[in-house]
Amino acid sequence: MQASVSPSSHPGRALAALSAAYFILGTGSLAVIGLIEPIAAQWQVSHAAVAQLVTVFALAFAVLAPAVQVAAARLPRRTLIVAGLLTMAIGLLGTALASNLAAAIVLRVLTAGGAAAVGPVASSLASSLVPADRQAKALSTVFAGMTIATVVGVPLSAWLGQLLSWPWVFVILAGAAALCAVAVRYGVADASAGAVVRTHDLLAVVLRPASGWAFGATLGQMAAQFATYTLIAVVLRGRFNASPAQVSAALMVFGVGGVAANVLIGCIGDKLSTETLIRGSLAALAAVFAALRIAPTHMLVAFVLLTAWSLVATLFMVPQQKRLIALAPDQRGLLLAVNASALYLGMSLGTLIGSAAHEWLGVRTLPLASLALVGLAALSHLLSVRAARHASSATGAPAISIPAARCP
Repeated sequence: MQASVSPSSHPGRALAALSAAYFILGTGSLAVIGLIEPIAAQWQVSHAAVAQLVTVFALAFAVLAPAVQVAAARLPRRTLIVAGLLTMAIGLLGTALASNLAAAIVLRVLTAGGAAAVGPVASSLASSLVPADRQAKALSTVFAGMTIATVVGVPLSAWLGQLLSWPWVFVILAGAAALCAVAVRYGVADASAGAVVRTHDLLAVVLRPASGWAFGATLGQMAAQFATYTLIAVVLRGRFNASPAQVSAALMVFGVGGVAANVLIGCIGDKLSTETLIRGSLAALAAVFAALRIAPTHMLVAFVLLTAWSLVATLFMVPQQKRLIALAPDQRGLLLAVNASALYLGMSLGTLIGSAAHEWLGVRTLPLASLALVGLAALSHLLSVRAARHASSATGAPAISIPAARCP
């Protein structure tokens, strides 16, 4: 069973350390995006070849996140996060020293293995540090590290790559990961272990309709975003005639919208039901992609749509995590690990779908591909809700739709 953890009376320091861990995870996974050109130039390979470092990381994380839960669930969760951060530090430092793409790919798998011990475990631990009616705020605080990584971490990595050189970016990230490991070790008082997880437990949560369809909703929501986001610069230039400077500004606007959404979900996430937030997020995201296809081709419109996109999309993940925890509180670590796998699989799948749609049908079809994927995500969510209600009626337990008492 999941270790019983009394909510901490002073969780702020622990949540800040866990959020920093997520920032390291996010920046370490996505920094390559801002460094593709200098890496390709040094190793004399194509940009597409360097982009494999992002895909390899995502796929390795997707496979290893649940595997870590099975193999290391008996370890204290704080110890597991510290070990994951130190493993990331080794992988990031090795990437800085790599002499070719093949070596870097191996080291990205190692880095992803460390990350797989950080993200899902950090979310699980954060949710147990506070009372149930503060879970959404705690989860949004921790997941804010990932959002800030996209806003600050990726552009900062690109800037440091130009100022110093791309290997130094990975050296700095390695040092930051090691420092963050120290912060988690001494900033997180809770040293309890997670639930004991066996292979059949992993298969059970994937095959159980309520949780299995919920993972499908996460996969579809992320795939919908990355089908367009991966080529957002192409969309902005082709659809809105954006200049390079406007593309950079638009990406910053997108990130700022995500940060604002994290603040908002920390307030309303414990006030509104998970059902309301998830359905509202998916419906609004569908409207954004439809608007991207038919809206006037003015750059101000693009800024508004990108802000709305990041805002409504970010509102999805915290209630989704909260809902998964409510489905099986004793298996929260495993559920969040599989959900994280679905998230990274969605990133990879969306990238593949977007690239294929762009090549075969043109840039204007990307929002339509994203719209179709949002529809599949919504269908998966509805099937999950139906399955949960059926299971609840069979056992006499209340259906899962969690409101919380207040907005602090």
